[in-house]
Amino acid sequence: MARFSERYGYVMPSKVIIREEITEEIENAICSVYDKLKQSDKLVYDKVEEYLWCEFLNQRLSDFYIRYGHQTVATDYISDIDIEWHNKLGLIEETIVSLRKMKKTCYDYFVNGMNCQFKRLNFAYRIVDDLIVEITSEEEIASIQQALDVSQNGVRTHLHTALVHLSTNPVGDYRNSIKESISAVEAISREITGEKSINFKKMEEAGVSVPSALREAFNKLYGYTNDGTTGIRHALMDDTNEPTADEAIFMLVFCSAFINYLTKKISNK
Repeated sequence: MARFSERYGYVMPSKVIIREEITEEIENAICSVYDKLKQSDKLVYDKVEEYLWCEFLNQRLSDFYIRYGHQTVATDYISDIDIEWHNKLGLIEETIVSLRKMKKTCYDYFVNGMNCQFKRLNFAYRIVDDLIVEITSEEEIASIQQALDVSQNGVRTHLHTALVHLSTNPVGDYRNSIKESISAVEAISREITGEKSINFKKMEEAGVSVPSALREAFNKLYGYTNDGTTGIRHALMDDTNEPTADEAIFMLVFCSAFINYLTKKISNK
């Protein structure tokens, strides 16, 4: 709910999505999620701290035990003003990796807590498939996650790799992210038709019919990925049309949605 000052126009609600920085409010929220993890399961939290000290900061284990008890690894790192914002997000990703190996309930608690705080504070990032990516719409996230959840290995691998390229810090590899997104669609098309390239006619013969208007829209986007000026499928001719984060996110969301659509078509045959 909007606050009094916002409802009555004394303070306008922020329309700016915070990106490429971590404000004091976001920093405090991140540290609070770590605090709550510690409160919920001290044993798991201690193991996470040790993992971050040795595997993320690459420090000696013996030094951890000397230091431990006076300071904390995660929250000290997040609060350090001399550390770049993207390195702090890297620490959160490493925390997620360690929690997935330890305890599912703590993993779910941590990831959901972080995503809740990111959303609340208009932070332009979310945790999707264990990676922090620049996506702001909950519908977009749901579409990508659904495609990851329902897809077979080949399709899922391409989608996950698209996320990896998108989440590379401090600047994503947007050309290769788009390439992997479209490759994921090619992979599900291959599952239907057995052909390497996308062939809607063959899909229809296999019992998966796609309306002509949707075919045309997808073919235009497919043509965009094969345009030599973008450098997605071919060597980059110049940097005037080099894809940005916006194009990469759009293609990942669109391809995920199209994969979800084809998956439903397959299941309804």
